[in-house]
Amino acid sequence: MRTCKICNQPKPLTEFYQTVRNGKPYGYHGKCKSCFIKKAQNQYDKEKNRDRQLKMRYGIGSNEYNQILQNQDNKCAICKTTDPKGRKSGRGGAVEVFYVDHDHKTGNVRGLLCNICNRTIGYIGENSSVLEEMILYLNRHK
Repeated sequence: MRTCKICNQPKPLTEFYQTVRNGKPYGYHGKCKSCFIKKAQNQYDKEKNRDRQLKMRYGIGSNEYNQILQNQDNKCAICKTTDPKGRKSGRGGAVEVFYVDHDHKTGNVRGLLCNICNRTIGYIGENSSVLEEMILYLNRHK
């Protein structure tokens, strides 16, 4: 048994997260799991988390993302739709966002795309020759 430092309730050790030091279990947190989660939820900041994720994945922050979107008139860079069609950001998926399109070899950000355009580029393996053949095919079968 251990007493939580937040709710002051005695609870079995299974109700506490283990701490790890040098990759090995070391002891237990002072807060029980439910208090630990509540504290983390209260400290969660959607904007800071989104900014951190964008920087980590694509090397741009929220300001750069918003600037790119503004430069694209708040539309998909390819099909010009204003509907991102599927991607939800934030805890609980509260906000629809455009996908950050980037070159998978260099990591350079190319623009912001809706779900359909982003997936299409992914499905063709970023191969413009395949895209040209798709256009020819569609034009032949009008």
